[in-house]
Amino acid sequence: MALPGRKPVIAHVVSISVECADCGRNRWWKPDELRRFGVTGSTPLAELSGRIVCSACRADGLPGTAISIQAAFIDERQRVRSEAQMLSEREVLVEGARRA
Repeated sequence: MALPGRKPVIAHVVSISVECADCGRNRWWKPDELRRFGVTGSTPLAELSGRIVCSACRADGLPGTAISIQAAFIDERQRVRSEAQMLSEREVLVEGARRA
C-alpha cells in the first residue's frame, strides 16, 4: 500500500475491476493492460475514472464514462494466498482425523 500521506498508485495494485454503471459490463484488468488509456505505474488510482471508458457503451454511441473502479492491492493478494494455504492445510488435517 501507499505510504502515509501519499496517494495509492497503479504500481501498488495487482489488478483493477472496472464496472460500467450504464451497461453492467465488468472486467478485471492488470495494470499493464491500462497503458492504452495513458496509465503508467505512477498514475494515482483517483485519476483512473477520468481516463477509462466503457468500449461497449462507446460502440453504442453512449458516453461510457459512468464507471466504478475497485483495486486489488498487492498486499491483499498475499493475504488471500495465505488464507487459502491455511484452509488447505486445515482440510488435510480434518480429512486425516476422519479416517483415523
